[in-house]
Amino acid sequence: MHFFITRHSLLLKLMKLSCAPLLVTLLFSGLTYATEIRAQEVLDRTVTLQCYNQQLERVLAQLETLAQVKFVFSSRLIQSNRLVTFSIRQEPLSNVLNQLLQPLQLSYEVSGNKIILNRSTGAHPNAPRLASMETMTGKVLDERGEAMPGVSIVIKGTQRGTVTSPEGLFSIDANMGETLIFSYIGYSSRELVIESFTPLTIGMKQSEASLSEVVVVGSRFAQPRTDVDRPVAIDVINAKELQTSGQVDLGQAITFAAPSFNAVKFGINDAAPFVDPATLRGLGPDQVLVLVNNKRRHKVSFLSINDGVGKGQVGTDINAVPALSLKRVEVLRDGAAAQYGSDAIAGVINLELNDAAEGGSVNVFTGIGYSKPNLDVTRHTPPALITDGATYNLNANFGLKLARRGFVNTTLTYSHTDGYDRSGSYKASSGFFVADPVQDALLVKQNNIDLKQAVLGSARNTTYGLFINAGLPLNNNWQLYGFGGYTHKHVVTGVFTRAPSNTRRSVLSIFPNGYNPEAPANLLDYSLTAGIKGKPGNWNSDFSLSQSMNQVDWYANNTVNPSLGDQSPTSFYVGQTRITQSLFNADIARTFRQGSYPNFNLGAGTEIRYETYRLRSGDPSSYEAGPLRQTKDVGSSGREGFSDRAAGQWGRTNVGVYVEGESDLTRKLLVGAAVRFENYSDFGSNLSYKLNSRYKIAEPFAVRASFSRGFRAPSMTQTYYSNYINISFDNNNNSIINPIIPASSVLAQKLGVDGLKQEISWDYSAGITSKIGQHFTLTADLYQIDVNNRIMLSGNINVSKITQFVAAGFPQSANVFVNAIDTRTRGFELVTTYNRLLGVKSKLGINLAYSSMNTTLRATRKTSTGVEVADQVATLYITEGLPKGKFIGTLSYDFGKIGLMLRGSRFGQVSDPLATLAQKPTDINAPTYQVFGAKTLFDASVTFRPTRKLSIIGMANNIFDVYPSLLQVPQTANEVVFSRRTNQFGMQGRFLNLTVNYAF
Repeated sequence: MHFFITRHSLLLKLMKLSCAPLLVTLLFSGLTYATEIRAQEVLDRTVTLQCYNQQLERVLAQLETLAQVKFVFSSRLIQSNRLVTFSIRQEPLSNVLNQLLQPLQLSYEVSGNKIILNRSTGAHPNAPRLASMETMTGKVLDERGEAMPGVSIVIKGTQRGTVTSPEGLFSIDANMGETLIFSYIGYSSRELVIESFTPLTIGMKQSEASLSEVVVVGSRFAQPRTDVDRPVAIDVINAKELQTSGQVDLGQAITFAAPSFNAVKFGINDAAPFVDPATLRGLGPDQVLVLVNNKRRHKVSFLSINDGVGKGQVGTDINAVPALSLKRVEVLRDGAAAQYGSDAIAGVINLELNDAAEGGSVNVFTGIGYSKPNLDVTRHTPPALITDGATYNLNANFGLKLARRGFVNTTLTYSHTDGYDRSGSYKASSGFFVADPVQDALLVKQNNIDLKQAVLGSARNTTYGLFINAGLPLNNNWQLYGFGGYTHKHVVTGVFTRAPSNTRRSVLSIFPNGYNPEAPANLLDYSLTAGIKGKPGNWNSDFSLSQSMNQVDWYANNTVNPSLGDQSPTSFYVGQTRITQSLFNADIARTFRQGSYPNFNLGAGTEIRYETYRLRSGDPSSYEAGPLRQTKDVGSSGREGFSDRAAGQWGRTNVGVYVEGESDLTRKLLVGAAVRFENYSDFGSNLSYKLNSRYKIAEPFAVRASFSRGFRAPSMTQTYYSNYINISFDNNNNSIINPIIPASSVLAQKLGVDGLKQEISWDYSAGITSKIGQHFTLTADLYQIDVNNRIMLSGNINVSKITQFVAAGFPQSANVFVNAIDTRTRGFELVTTYNRLLGVKSKLGINLAYSSMNTTLRATRKTSTGVEVADQVATLYITEGLPKGKFIGTLSYDFGKIGLMLRGSRFGQVSDPLATLAQKPTDINAPTYQVFGAKTLFDASVTFRPTRKLSIIGMANNIFDVYPSLLQVPQTANEVVFSRRTNQFGMQGRFLNLTVNYAF
């Protein structure tokens, strides 16, 4: 069937997934019973605290951690910079508050888990009530129309003020004509001139800019810093941006939001369509670390072995995580291996899961391509309107209270895309049936052959999954937590046409009119983390266990093993790849001299990781050499099977320990350092370290810089992957046999390759930051990243004269993973934001982001036996295959129930070293391959919010239907007209979509 799984079986699977959050809820609920948090229950919590001459605001922050409460106050009203000294041991919170607040003439009120602070009655110095004053009353509501307790209300230019009650109510004495200022953390401030004393109803809106202030990726210390205060560059993409991006998956949503992030979409190119190769700062997909809730996420179990961007590199499938399950995405653009371990050479992407304990939303997304592409470089065939790539996504997220103070947040997701096709019509000198063009055209017509059979675009994909995030406080000091997800994908990729005229691939007794293989795969991905965190004494502690897996079962349908002739099956099980990861993490951190200068934050911890990689062989008919092997291709055509020689299971252990420190030496100067030692059971040990700093030179400017030595361990897949029956196509549709041998094998040793060792990186960055006024921020950063011993899949090594290879039945050449090259990447990044309320109901946002980068080759390496292994073509994809620059400009305007967005994105030039030029260049210094020029895309959306819970977004991506440049010389019998090995932004063209979101 078109959807691979029946609606009935899908319903059963979704029902099973729906049971999981219920089981988790029952499990946690067994620990205690659910009830509302009562005021007395909060005040009875015991606290031990000593402080000496600390700012009141710092003391309140410590109490929040110790008592698991949230203080709501106006810093101006309570004068939070006052210094206090007191000592208390094992006393109820009520006693602590009385001893702390009464001498300061402050009062408090408890609302759920919040404690609202205000001035005590009569505690308004120098502010007597004048006879002309009247009492202004009112209520403050949020965007959902719900009461907001703890909102600060101050009369402009005076010390008079108050805060709202738990019901959102306020009362304040004022004069006619005075201005009230309403403010609350995370919300945009509002000003209102008093023109009458009629009771007010005030609406507050969340501030987009404030959401990034709580981000702590790049530092293990709970010290929130704004964009301009951080010593390293970080992009923060909040949930609203993700859910209104108009992009089908998470990778593309980040691509159009973060300047240095790219996730390239491929058509026919091995396993590349299974996961978009995600890159950061121009480095490889395996040189960026992905975290979920600050815990390491596992890699995928497969890699692409055909030429192109990401060849031989093992990335992480971030698209397995639904956007609706996220609170935000944090993109750390700086080397961080000293803090987080292997892979964090280019940076870190942290996916923070939603932790709401109530409410939720249902999100429906549907879209379709509406495009008129030119698929003929000669323009003999006029463009025709195409409507394809239909996409349907259904997602639901809901939060539930768990026991007294816990939560469980669940996301269910289902999506399907039909894929799309941007291939050309089959055209070869050998013809489809015969070489004679007249006779061939007659046979094509008689047999009703559609010469446009290949699928070069995106794969057909059906995905469903479940993500859960949960937490449960055990007492005032400790909290249990757990999160994880399950994702299943069924992906079907297209393959080139096997025409009857191609004698190496045809089996006319089975497919007299040729065939187009299909290459389905079932991808299974799960992860589960459970832990406990708290603050015994003065140390923040976090201990966790994680288990995760990525597994792919590979198939080949509507195809043959040509060497078996008419005895060949037409469907094959090709094999299985599987990777697992088991983690134990222990982290502790403490702040010394909090609230004073200099202070010092100290953190330390360990990560113990065990990984396995398994490769299971396919059906024997998918890889065996049949009786016609001398004249026919061997293996299931389109996707050759993994043989029993390649099959096996391997494992390795890694132990890492780190120490990290950070200090505000003064109000202006911040310094940080980290060092990490790791030992791997397969290649040995590594030491990474990092230094960074930020200095506020003068308001509103600051400078920052960092230096680090990092590393990337060779992946299990790169170390042990092999395929002795691997066949690829050249540009002329010829079969190229490219067997791959394991880097740790005896045969590899004959080439001078004795396993793989780690890549080493040296990362330098420096930048300037500024926040001008309340609305404008700017960050600009320069960086250089040197990577030594970079791992890549070698070029075809001539093994025809090596006895062991000849005896093993190899053809003329073989491939192996090797530490082959040293590279240098230099770049510049600029990010500016401007957000401002223009009135009570309108808001303007302008965001500009630019990045440029250039990667060069510093050195190539030989094996110990002197064999040149650096593949020149693969090297060029590393240095020339990614956009040299990227610019994103977004303009958004909200007015009442209407929201408008316009985004322009410009992607720099890329090169394809296997794309032939139509004419040889006359300049001897010009490249001999095709360079694809920069392209600019525009997206636009209109949002309508008929109610506070319902929003409808209509969007057009790529309004002007822009495509990458066509190949000057089409490839593979004219079926490949766009580069299948690299491009800037995909090849779908205009995409129209509609999103309906209902919040509850």
